[in-house]
Amino acid sequence: MPRIVYLDQNHWITLAQARRAPEKIPNEEEREAADQLWELATTGLVRLPLSFAHLGETAHAGNGQRRRDLAETMLEAYDGWHMMHPLAITRHEFQAAFGGPALTSEDVFTTAADSPFSTYTPDPRKRASDSARRSLAELTWRAAWSCALLEDTLSEEEAEAEARAVDRWMGALTNLAQLSVDSPIGEDRGRAALQLVAGFQKEIALAAMRAGLSAAEMHDQLIEDPTALIARMPSCGRSLEIVHARLRNATDKWRRSDMNDLYFLAPAAAYAHYVAAEKKTGNYLMSSTGRTTPGASVHLNLRSLLKQLRQDMQVGVESAQSM
Repeated sequence: MPRIVYLDQNHWITLAQARRAPEKIPNEEEREAADQLWELATTGLVRLPLSFAHLGETAHAGNGQRRRDLAETMLEAYDGWHMMHPLAITRHEFQAAFGGPALTSEDVFTTAADSPFSTYTPDPRKRASDSARRSLAELTWRAAWSCALLEDTLSEEEAEAEARAVDRWMGALTNLAQLSVDSPIGEDRGRAALQLVAGFQKEIALAAMRAGLSAAEMHDQLIEDPTALIARMPSCGRSLEIVHARLRNATDKWRRSDMNDLYFLAPAAAYAHYVAAEKKTGNYLMSSTGRTTPGASVHLNLRSLLKQLRQDMQVGVESAQSM
């Protein structure tokens, strides 16, 4: 089975530079790692799924040659694979916590049409039924995704609305950090859990409804121990660890890009095999190992990722030969 490798946007930029402007990568080992990753992806040994975060961040890159190089590299390498939207993942993780089926990597990383959007619902029954209709939907979806990556830009009104929403999110976490400066660790960990619950109210309510819980039953499960409930979830548990660690750091400043880093890298680390993350969130993910469910091997650069990937592939070959 191909390894699933989720790349943060900055590593996609490195991959694009390696293909189209290698002189812009000063580190020779990083450039070689990008070339090796490209070879593994184009030969089908690894998958490089895209997410809604990649679409949004690429749309912010304007319409110049740099944006076109990046978008074309993504389209050439991703082979139609996407990651489910974090809100959909959150909804299903709460549904599993309320007694429903757990998400699998196969659910989260898929070629299903509309999978990067928050309204998507995985359905295992569709994997084996009506293949012709599914193929047509996926083909149409790939064409739409291609146009969006290459051409979509935010209008001034859309950009302002997005900025206001992210600023509200940053403000809430900044205020929470100020409350947590002198708090006991358990107390501010509980605050972090409640902040996540507050941000996912719609997803939690829908999850409870699909799990057959009444409003009172949902309330009881959340109020009893929200920290323990969230900690058991693969993606939400990682988000909890990141938020909690950042709340304990009084000098840490939230930036607008942190929202994507938090809400997309956490599920990627929960369900992929490997993640190449940006430095800050990557370090938080690595430091949370042992307090979260098993997940991806997290790296801060492509050379580290390729070294681990090559070692694991060699172990796999040797294991197969010994059988």
